[in-house]
Amino acid sequence: METKSEFSIYIKELADPVYVVGRKVRVKHGTPECFVKIDNLIEGFFAEDVPSQIPEVKLPLVRFGICSHHVYYSDIIEFDYLTGVEVVGPIDRSRLPATTTGFVIPSGTYACIKVSAIDSSTALDVAYSKLDEWLSESEEWEAFSGEYEMYPDELTNAVMELWRPIEQQ
Repeated sequence: METKSEFSIYIKELADPVYVVGRKVRVKHGTPECFVKIDNLIEGFFAEDVPSQIPEVKLPLVRFGICSHHVYYSDIIEFDYLTGVEVVGPIDRSRLPATTTGFVIPSGTYACIKVSAIDSSTALDVAYSKLDEWLSESEEWEAFSGEYEMYPDELTNAVMELWRPIEQQ
Protein backbone atom coordinates (compact mmCIF):
# COMPACT_ATOMS: atom_id res chain seq x y z
CA MET A 1 0.00 0.00 0.00
CA GLU A 2 1.33 3.41 -0.97
CA THR A 3 1.80 5.87 1.92
CA LYS A 4 2.85 8.97 0.00
CA SER A 5 1.96 12.31 1.59
CA GLU A 6 2.23 15.80 0.13
CA PHE A 7 2.55 19.00 2.15
CA SER A 8 2.33 22.67 1.23
CA ILE A 9 2.66 25.59 3.63
CA TYR A 10 1.04 28.96 2.98
CA ILE A 11 -0.68 31.98 4.55
CA LYS A 12 -4.50 31.93 4.64
CA GLU A 13 -6.53 35.13 4.98
CA LEU A 14 -9.89 34.37 6.56
CA ALA A 15 -12.14 37.35 5.81
CA ASP A 16 -15.12 36.03 7.77
CA PRO A 17 -15.36 33.89 10.89
CA VAL A 18 -16.01 30.16 10.51
CA TYR A 19 -18.77 28.71 12.69
CA VAL A 20 -18.42 25.10 13.82
CA VAL A 21 -20.85 22.97 15.83
CA GLY A 22 -19.80 19.66 17.34
CA ARG A 23 -18.90 17.71 20.44
CA LYS A 24 -15.82 18.11 22.59
CA VAL A 25 -13.74 16.23 25.12
CA ARG A 26 -10.89 17.30 27.43
CA VAL A 27 -7.70 15.30 26.81
CA LYS A 28 -4.08 15.16 27.91
CA HIS A 29 -1.71 14.76 24.96
CA GLY A 30 1.04 12.33 25.79
CA THR A 31 -1.19 9.98 27.78
CA PRO A 32 -2.35 6.55 26.57
CA GLU A 33 -6.04 7.52 26.65
CA CYS A 34 -5.67 10.75 24.64
CA PHE A 35 -6.21 9.38 21.15
CA VAL A 36 -8.68 6.75 22.40
CA LYS A 37 -10.90 9.56 23.73
CA ILE A 38 -10.55 11.57 20.51
CA ASP A 39 -11.26 8.52 18.30
CA ASN A 40 -14.31 7.62 20.42
CA LEU A 41 -15.58 11.20 20.19
CA ILE A 42 -15.25 11.27 16.38
CA GLU A 43 -16.71 7.78 15.98
CA GLY A 44 -19.73 8.61 18.17
CA PHE A 45 -20.30 11.94 16.42
CA PHE A 46 -20.67 10.27 13.03
CA ALA A 47 -22.16 6.92 14.20
CA GLU A 48 -24.99 8.81 15.91
CA ASP A 49 -25.35 10.96 12.77
CA VAL A 50 -25.03 14.14 14.81
CA PRO A 51 -24.35 16.31 11.72
CA SER A 52 -27.88 15.58 10.44
CA GLN A 53 -29.28 16.92 13.75
CA ILE A 54 -27.42 20.22 13.52
CA PRO A 55 -29.36 23.03 11.84
CA GLU A 56 -27.90 24.94 8.89
CA VAL A 57 -24.92 22.70 8.14
CA LYS A 58 -22.87 24.23 5.34
CA LEU A 59 -22.42 22.11 2.24
CA PRO A 60 -20.22 20.60 1.02
CA LEU A 61 -19.73 19.11 4.47
CA VAL A 62 -16.49 20.35 6.02
CA ARG A 63 -15.42 18.53 9.16
CA PHE A 64 -13.27 20.34 11.72
CA GLY A 65 -11.11 19.09 14.53
CA ILE A 66 -10.28 21.96 16.88
CA CYS A 67 -7.73 21.94 19.70
CA SER A 68 -8.27 24.79 22.17
CA HIS A 69 -7.83 25.91 25.78
CA HIS A 70 -4.33 24.47 26.11
CA VAL A 71 -2.69 24.06 29.52
CA TYR A 72 1.01 23.25 29.38
CA TYR A 73 2.58 21.02 32.05
CA SER A 74 6.21 19.87 32.05
CA ASP A 75 5.59 16.78 29.91
CA ILE A 76 1.88 16.92 29.01
CA ILE A 77 -0.39 19.34 27.18
CA GLU A 78 -4.03 19.32 28.26
CA PHE A 79 -6.60 20.72 25.83
CA ASP A 80 -10.19 20.56 24.58
CA TYR A 81 -10.68 18.65 21.35
CA LEU A 82 -13.84 19.43 19.38
CA THR A 83 -14.98 17.47 16.35
CA GLY A 84 -17.68 19.18 14.35
CA VAL A 85 -18.99 20.48 11.08
CA GLU A 86 -19.14 23.97 9.62
CA VAL A 87 -22.50 25.75 9.80
CA VAL A 88 -23.64 28.75 7.74
CA GLY A 89 -23.50 31.25 10.61
CA PRO A 90 -24.06 31.72 14.32
CA ILE A 91 -26.82 29.48 15.66
CA ASP A 92 -28.74 30.16 18.85
CA ARG A 93 -27.77 27.62 21.54
CA SER A 94 -31.45 26.65 21.99
CA ARG A 95 -31.50 25.27 18.42
CA LEU A 96 -28.49 22.96 18.87
CA PRO A 97 -28.66 19.31 19.93
CA ALA A 98 -28.11 19.02 23.69
CA THR A 99 -24.82 17.15 23.33
CA THR A 100 -23.21 19.76 21.06
CA THR A 101 -21.41 23.05 21.46
CA GLY A 102 -20.28 25.80 19.11
CA PHE A 103 -16.87 27.24 18.30
CA VAL A 104 -16.03 30.32 16.26
CA ILE A 105 -12.80 30.47 14.29
CA PRO A 106 -12.20 34.22 14.08
CA SER A 107 -11.37 36.03 10.88
CA GLY A 108 -7.70 36.80 10.56
CA THR A 109 -4.40 35.56 9.17
CA TYR A 110 -3.43 31.92 9.57
CA ALA A 111 -0.37 29.86 8.87
CA CYS A 112 -1.61 26.72 7.12
CA ILE A 113 -0.20 23.45 6.01
CA LYS A 114 -2.21 21.47 3.47
CA VAL A 115 -1.82 17.70 3.75
CA SER A 116 -2.81 15.27 1.03
CA ALA A 117 -2.33 11.78 2.37
CA ILE A 118 -3.36 8.17 2.11
CA ASP A 119 -2.63 7.54 5.81
CA SER A 120 -3.80 10.77 7.43
CA SER A 121 -3.03 9.81 11.01
CA THR A 122 0.68 9.42 10.22
CA ALA A 123 0.69 12.46 7.96
CA LEU A 124 -0.78 14.65 10.72
CA ASP A 125 2.27 14.02 12.93
CA VAL A 126 4.58 15.03 10.09
CA ALA A 127 2.41 18.05 9.25
CA TYR A 128 2.52 19.34 12.84
CA SER A 129 6.31 19.03 12.84
CA LYS A 130 6.64 20.85 9.52
CA LEU A 131 4.31 23.64 10.63
CA ASP A 132 6.15 23.96 13.96
CA GLU A 133 9.43 24.29 12.10
CA TRP A 134 7.93 27.06 10.00
CA LEU A 135 6.23 28.89 12.87
CA SER A 136 7.16 29.66 16.42
CA GLU A 137 5.40 27.41 18.96
CA SER A 138 2.51 28.08 21.38
CA GLU A 139 -0.52 29.51 19.69
CA GLU A 140 -3.76 29.59 21.64
CA TRP A 141 -5.62 27.15 19.40
CA GLU A 142 -5.45 25.35 16.10
CA ALA A 143 -7.88 23.65 13.77
CA PHE A 144 -7.81 21.10 11.03
CA SER A 145 -10.43 20.83 8.37
CA GLY A 146 -11.27 18.23 5.80
CA GLU A 147 -13.86 18.30 3.05
CA TYR A 148 -15.85 15.12 2.48
CA GLU A 149 -18.69 14.09 0.21
CA MET A 150 -20.04 11.83 2.95
CA TYR A 151 -19.31 11.15 6.61
CA PRO A 152 -15.87 9.59 6.93
CA ASP A 153 -15.43 6.26 8.73
CA GLU A 154 -11.77 7.12 9.15
CA LEU A 155 -9.34 9.74 7.92
CA THR A 156 -7.92 7.99 4.88
CA ASN A 157 -7.31 9.47 1.44
CA ALA A 158 -8.02 12.86 2.94
CA VAL A 159 -6.99 16.38 2.09
CA MET A 160 -6.70 18.40 5.29
CA GLU A 161 -5.40 21.77 6.40
CA LEU A 162 -3.88 22.61 9.77
CA TRP A 163 -4.45 26.26 10.73
CA ARG A 164 -2.58 28.27 13.34
CA PRO A 165 -3.51 31.90 13.97
CA ILE A 166 -0.87 34.50 13.21
CA GLU A 167 -3.09 37.55 13.59
CA GLN A 168 -6.77 37.71 14.47
CA GLN A 169 -9.07 40.57 13.50
